[in-house]
Amino acid sequence: MEGWIKLHRKTLDNPIVMKDSAHFAVWAYLLLNATHAEKQAIFKGKRIVLQPGQLITGCISISDKLKLNESKVRRVLNLSLIHISEPTRRVVI
Repeated sequence: MEGWIKLHRKTLDNPIVMKDSAHFAVWAYLLLNATHAEKQAIFKGKRIVLQPGQLITGCISISDKLKLNESKVRRVLNLSLIHISEPTRRVVI
């Protein structure tokens, strides 16, 4: 993956993102892995088009990458201002 993202300093004022280091790590992971343009992907055997800002991932995958407890990742995602298309297994976020 290549490229960069803009991260505004005002992010530091967001009480959800800055609740603790795990919240910030998950938020940053999602931002850095989200698509920046339409992208075709295979999801549950079907071809879908990911829109800018979407990604396919799961709590286990995030917890492995960030070395966080899976239940902590699940709690962070449930608290965040994130729309999860399907709350089980791999999801489009």
